Amino acid sequence: MLLLPLLLALMPPPAARAALPTITPAAPRATVQAAAQAPTDCAAGKVLSFVAHPDDDLLFMNPDQDDAIRQGRCVRTVYLTAGDRGEGLGYTLARERGIMAAYADMAGAADAWNTDGLTVGQHTLVRHTLRANPRIQLIMLRLPDPWLGAGWGSLTPLSRLESVPHARVRSYAPYPDTYTRGELVRLLADLIRQERPQAVRLMDPSITIPYRSLCWRCAGHDHPDHIAGARLVDAALALAPGPYSRTAYLNYPSQELQANLDAAQTARKTEIYLRYAEDDPLSCPPGADCSAPRGPEAAWVGRQYYARSAAQPLQARAPQAKPRER
Repeated sequence: MLLLPLLLALMPPPAARAALPTITPAAPRATVQAAAQAPTDCAAGKVLSFVAHPDDDLLFMNPDQDDAIRQGRCVRTVYLTAGDRGEGLGYTLARERGIMAAYADMAGAADAWNTDGLTVGQHTLVRHTLRANPRIQLIMLRLPDPWLGAGWGSLTPLSRLESVPHARVRSYAPYPDTYTRGELVRLLADLIRQERPQAVRLMDPSITIPYRSLCWRCAGHDHPDHIAGARLVDAALALAPGPYSRTAYLNYPSQELQANLDAAQTARKTEIYLRYAEDDPLSCPPGADCSAPRGPEAAWVGRQYYARSAAQPLQARAPQAKPRER
């Protein structure tokens, strides 16, 4: 079993962990129900998106995700890792609360959700369904995501699964399961077949820099799990072909390109991201001024690029008014 050595190797030193805010689980907004009603009206189409961490979709796939919701499409977003940065399930639940709040904001709906288990083949995944708009579902694999450390060169679980033969990783509760690369790819393929989307969105699988050479602020570099997750999804698409479109999104490198969203789009994307950050104590530490994105997020909220060409911008679109309810 490689997971325990991997977790121990990737945990930050005690001094580094002491600097992080204390994260305690809070009561979830979602209500657990044994049999949440699945939406049936996807006449406007269904979008199935795959990202590595909660917030990747907000930073790199928006405004497209927001637009799909406005258009009345069914939106399923799959989060491959727990995004816990070695902090455990408490931080995972905080990030899930944040991403649910952001999607409720995009839907202009109350932040109230039903949570149940989605059966996919032999596996069960956590599923959050927005009560006021059940076309919106967030699907969580909850694969542990250890702290990367200062060098950003360690292999994380998805990149290890994608590149190290016989590696295995075990997901968090309440549906713990163990995956090899092949098992994870088959699960994703089964999910694609089951959901029957008209559009599949994924992160950028094209970056060829070796995982151990990746760094946080180097030009052209990306997060190893962004790359590995996208490659795993690509492998799943090959196993589950269908009449869907495939769109890959540029991630960290988008900050090196010119801002291509207009003022209204940037303001809207920023609002959605900040709503997520309110629940993420590492993105918005207690007592911090979180009225604007900090760090590279400040660049990402003004950009959206497709990965099929690193220099091909998303065309600017007219802002769309829409009532919202918190």
